Amino acid sequence: MILDTNAYSALARGLPAITELVSNTTELTLPLPVIAELRYGFAKGSQAERNEQLLQRFMAQPQITTALPTLQTTRHYAELQLLCQKKGKALSHNDIWIAALAHETNERLVTFDKDFAVFTEVFGDKLTILS
Repeated sequence: MILDTNAYSALARGLPAITELVSNTTELTLPLPVIAELRYGFAKGSQAERNEQLLQRFMAQPQITTALPTLQTTRHYAELQLLCQKKGKALSHNDIWIAALAHETNERLVTFDKDFAVFTEVFGDKLTILS
């Protein structure tokens, strides 16, 4: 299961919608763009050190992995970016990278961001948009 930035943040805050979903999961993945977005948010906030420590503890767990882009990821990125363009939907580049990594690994992408619904046809049941 791949977590979008807002899904990690909700998990860190203990929101029931996400904690229940991941409670039975044996592996969670954070894409590199999610880690970058989190650290950007930490740098802007007033609790950067605390948030960084929480992230480090989270990432140190054996069931947590990091998804890194590869040359193959760029093909998924191009496909998904083109789909967005055809549908007239603009997503951030980071969101496209996150979706591309989820698509490449065939893992379920979990997010609270309704903009990811543009990928419903591509992901099918591998896309979970929480509310």
